[in-house]
Amino acid sequence: MKINQIVLKFIWNICFQILLSGMLLLPEMGMAQVNVTVWVVPSEQKVRPDDPVETNNLIWSKEDKRINVAGARNQHVSFQAVVTTPLPEGYKNLNNMVDLKKTPGGFFIEASGLTSKQGKMISKEQIKFYLEHYIMLYGKSSPIGNTGYWPDALAPLKVPFSMEASYSVVKNRPIWVDISIPSGTPGALYTGTFTITQNGKSLESLNVEVKVYNFSLPDKTHLITYMNIDKESLANFYHKPESSEEIDQLTQTYYKFLYEHRMEPWINEQLEPEIAVNDEKVTVKFNDARYKYYMDSLNTNRVLLNAYPSSLKSQITAKQFSKSFSQKVESYLSQVKSYFEKNGWKDRLVFISPIDEPDSKEDYEDTRQWANIVHEAAPGIPFLATKSPVTSEGFNYPLSKKFLDWGTLRGYVNDFAIFGNDLNVPEVKQAINEEQSKGGEITWYPSCGLRYPQPNYFIDAPALDPVMIPWITARYHMNGILYWALNFWTETPNPWLSAVTFIPGFVCSDGYILNGEGSLLYPGDYTKRFTRQPDVDGPVSSIRFELLREGIQDYEYLWMLKNVGAMDFAESQIQRLVIDVSTFSRNLEELYLTRKAMAQRLEELTH
Repeated sequence: MKINQIVLKFIWNICFQILLSGMLLLPEMGMAQVNVTVWVVPSEQKVRPDDPVETNNLIWSKEDKRINVAGARNQHVSFQAVVTTPLPEGYKNLNNMVDLKKTPGGFFIEASGLTSKQGKMISKEQIKFYLEHYIMLYGKSSPIGNTGYWPDALAPLKVPFSMEASYSVVKNRPIWVDISIPSGTPGALYTGTFTITQNGKSLESLNVEVKVYNFSLPDKTHLITYMNIDKESLANFYHKPESSEEIDQLTQTYYKFLYEHRMEPWINEQLEPEIAVNDEKVTVKFNDARYKYYMDSLNTNRVLLNAYPSSLKSQITAKQFSKSFSQKVESYLSQVKSYFEKNGWKDRLVFISPIDEPDSKEDYEDTRQWANIVHEAAPGIPFLATKSPVTSEGFNYPLSKKFLDWGTLRGYVNDFAIFGNDLNVPEVKQAINEEQSKGGEITWYPSCGLRYPQPNYFIDAPALDPVMIPWITARYHMNGILYWALNFWTETPNPWLSAVTFIPGFVCSDGYILNGEGSLLYPGDYTKRFTRQPDVDGPVSSIRFELLREGIQDYEYLWMLKNVGAMDFAESQIQRLVIDVSTFSRNLEELYLTRKAMAQRLEELTH
């Protein structure tokens, strides 16, 4: 008998460890009936498990159970509905089957269509719900970050859910609500109801009001976005050959998801041509169908192609920058340019330097040589380098002015992608304007060394950080943004389970754990394992990724204002929120007032 108890205890401990590793999900609990509170908060707020219930805020009134939001046609409008219950009596942890049985569950949310007084409708198919996944953070990303459970991944909500989350029972379960306003929707006030149920019985009805402005956001996004989804990382994560059809199709699915969020790939690996080198002859072959899909159907803004792609590098044995070497590279470059010219896409092509973030005198000299090769072989095609136009040393914030004798990249590089810390250097601000006056495009990027109070994409960073990145872009009159990785899952067992996605981050951040660095998306085929919602064929979004789209939509408001002649007004709104990369507003009320003012001015000027 004693042996049997030991064996049973051993088996239970093994099962619990499997549970913690995400390899086993217990059956859905949730027959317990408890007091339930439903409340609503703006999308730009991260609701943690123990946050207090809000009765009133910028979009929510508990008294009349009313939600008020607004947006233009062709815009996504989001907020969060929160289900709150008390913890089960005597709850300690999930290493107790009694606690599991007490876990409240069976919750769901449904929407009616939204109707105007004129009888026009936003159908319920335009309203999507997502269950927010809590992930445990064991370290903090900045002085204002924190450990514990944080919401991030957004699992499409298809089946009832419980208050069990990430192997714990929580008080709050936030639901992300996304309303996509169709382009043809007439401007008006649209109303409807959201109903929260438990085990099929109605718990609460919320009154929803959506003010649709009488203008549309353009289909084309005017912010340049270079967002890296790495095909090799997908292949490594799924243990599949990078060249396999499965990984190729999955990559296309991820890219399509980007476009649906007004973003584009950094280097679109599906548009990299096939290259064959035979003696001195270089043959470049393009996938016409793929190009027509991305260029014509998706209306791609920019195609970044490496000036010296790996498929060419593997076939050249000549010494770098020798005559034979340069001739082969120039042949490749000129053929690419000719293909884009023939199809009317020349203005969308950019060649990127093979040297990422040049950081030595030798790197600078090689970058200049690569620029000369590109300009010789493909005149008129921009050459991009991931570096500031000012040769200064200053990876960490705050910067000390130390200018280096490596020579300049200006006059060689056309388009600069600048690390965010460099925006603190006054000489860089001046150089941005000067380079743009010559036709260059300037983008910028946060990365692990961009420390608070500057913005970043960390899970425990302020919710407004991703929103404000496009605003900061506008403040410096830059053309766009870049991010080094959206699916860097190489250093985590699974991003659903561990937010420590970039282990060396503690070095460049002065000892912080950069939760979610390089990982704004989640692999969809692990959705059920970690949330009990059905698996997704492709990526699962995150709160951070959705908030970045909000900021991009704000940027379109600013572009539209400038386009109809309200340049000074647009600039005043930008300056209202942003001084520079380290000094900007994280006040949500101020942002909402600014958005309202922009919408009102656009309605006045466009009708």
